[in-house]
Amino acid sequence: MSNEQRLPHDGANYRLDEAVVSERDGVLRADDYDDVYFAARDGLAESHHVFIDGTNFAETLHRHKHLTIAETGFGSGLNFLAVLDVLQKFPDCQPDYQIDYISFELRPLPAEVIARTHAGFPSLAAQSAKLLNNLPPHWPGVHLCHFNQGQVRLHLHYGEAEACLAQSRFCADIWFLDGFAPAKNPDMWSDAVLAHIGRLTRAGGRLASFTAARMVRDGLSAAGFAISKKPGFGDKRDMITGVKTGVKPPIQTLPASPKKKPPKKTVSHVGIIGGGISGASVAAGLRHRRIAATILDAGPRLATAASGNRLALQSPRLSVDHNAASQLSACCLAYAAKCSDQAAASIAGKVVSLDWPEREASRQDKFRRQYWPDDLLRAGDASAATVAAGMAMPTGGVVHDYGRVIDPARLCHYLAGDTPTIFDAEITQISRRDSALILDIKDGRQYAFDVIVLATGASLPDILTLLSIDGVRIDVTSGQVSHIPEQPGLADLRAGLSFGGYLTPSHKGFHELGATFDRSGCGDFDDAAFAHNRKLLPPALQQLFGHLDSAGGRISQRASTPDRNPVMGRLDDGIYLFGAVGARGFTLAPLLGEYLAAEIAAMPNCLSHHMQATLDPFRFRLRRGL
Repeated sequence: MSNEQRLPHDGANYRLDEAVVSERDGVLRADDYDDVYFAARDGLAESHHVFIDGTNFAETLHRHKHLTIAETGFGSGLNFLAVLDVLQKFPDCQPDYQIDYISFELRPLPAEVIARTHAGFPSLAAQSAKLLNNLPPHWPGVHLCHFNQGQVRLHLHYGEAEACLAQSRFCADIWFLDGFAPAKNPDMWSDAVLAHIGRLTRAGGRLASFTAARMVRDGLSAAGFAISKKPGFGDKRDMITGVKTGVKPPIQTLPASPKKKPPKKTVSHVGIIGGGISGASVAAGLRHRRIAATILDAGPRLATAASGNRLALQSPRLSVDHNAASQLSACCLAYAAKCSDQAAASIAGKVVSLDWPEREASRQDKFRRQYWPDDLLRAGDASAATVAAGMAMPTGGVVHDYGRVIDPARLCHYLAGDTPTIFDAEITQISRRDSALILDIKDGRQYAFDVIVLATGASLPDILTLLSIDGVRIDVTSGQVSHIPEQPGLADLRAGLSFGGYLTPSHKGFHELGATFDRSGCGDFDDAAFAHNRKLLPPALQQLFGHLDSAGGRISQRASTPDRNPVMGRLDDGIYLFGAVGARGFTLAPLLGEYLAAEIAAMPNCLSHHMQATLDPFRFRLRRGL
């Protein structure tokens, strides 16, 4: 292809740079920065002296039930382990504490390097094992990991610090400033980065750093901190600590989104209307934050509507420009796959997106001219697709190693956990009484909550009408999935296939083949729907069904939006919305449910500003300037 024929984003690189490291005399070195990750004398003691003691972490935890700790430079995770170490040694600090630990890292270390590094700190062995077991893939974006039964949440932002900070909207109580030395890594200590740190710190918030360089002290002072020198660790004469004075830093803050104000009161009980994947995911997020919730559903059990199919795929929807929605899809997949594995809901690993139909082949050809993390997207020929799928494929395809074929009901029950449930609860009215939201059920029952979450899937338009809320665009479609008896020609299939429709390996005697797409939202079950689903397949795969012209199946309705991105956020005082997850609900919902719960709890929602804008329930009205 000539330069004149090059398409936009040809050759785009969406990979993170690899850390260039070596280990000499038991010390981990960053060769590309010519610096060490921690002190040669005792890295753990340095973390405690500079960061734990320098910010009065233990004392602060005694006084606050929730702390937001932010860090520049995750490195080997030693500072994070030091925090877990304090919590283990001093369990009486706050028995019901909540910690959000937000860290930024440009070049994440391989797990085997981290493991070797931690081996030098045997007292941290148990905590290190937890971290290594939870490390996310090295994909740009934010990754969420849970520790201590969900009371500690690690938000790992992989990417360039200034860009990530510029897109962040949280309020830190404590900062650990731990990038490499300013002379070796000036980008981490730029005036812009330090100004963002000031913007993202509450009045009275504290920071500590191993460096006492004059340019860092001046930059932090300009960002609104009162800076003090303290005795450093080991051979370092000085370190610094700082307190945010409340002076606004000289940097333009991000504009506030409409209807995104934090709650004015403590939330004690949330009613989640809807028991599908969206509602179950919000329930998991609230449980992690120790907020009581109850799920109400019009059906007789969890996962009865669109979430009630026998099997489903988890796979990302990536774009050649890897825009905010594409990045969000990747981050959600990393989290969803982990949840499915933990729930024992994964039936098969990997999803292969075939070069079929033509529009998909054209899109994936563009992927072949780009650079993606291998475990997120591997675009290969028919031979590569065959190896990943376990049987002969007629076309090439894109392999998603973190893709999954899952049992939807098992995942929903895992996420819902022990959240109380109320079934056969058709809501006829929602009203306010003092500070409570009252739900009236058709059979006369009545329930009161501080906050409600609308997660009713295809019924969202009805409940929005009930509440007289307009400006939210929801489309409802229906789809029929076909239950195909085991076919000899598909016996070796061990991955999910995507091709404009989808096909699963056999599970409990049947493959799932889907799905029709009826924009009227009221399709009828018939053999024509099976014929439609069969024709979605590449012709060579259609032949594997022989003369089969009829199959059982299931019809369900699903909600989506005109831009195919979900809706998530605050609608009104005490009323939140999460839905329109469309055909990728099992990929998107687990992580988004966590972050909606964070918003309800007034804890950090660490999705980037751009990602949050793609989810704004009122975005279509905003785009029209209304």
